[in-house]
Amino acid sequence: MVNRLPIDELMKFVMPVTETGCWLWLGTTKDDYGHIMIDGEDICADKLSWESQHGSLQNNQRLLHKCKIRCCINPDHLTPVNN
Repeated sequence: MVNRLPIDELMKFVMPVTETGCWLWLGTTKDDYGHIMIDGEDICADKLSWESQHGSLQNNQRLLHKCKIRCCINPDHLTPVNN
């Protein structure tokens, strides 16, 4: 996926939590995971955040939240794992 939203635009939907370092998604959620519509496409906010910092995930990968907070989109709290 090509990052279609600059990180500063993405951060408009986030509340940083100083104590944990989490970036809590305040926009739309599905099953507690952040989602955003861009050009009519529903995109996972955590994936968008990860890819803005680290590049695209491989097709067989998904993101694991090391902090265990589903709505966190801090790329430092995300790690790719194989499906």
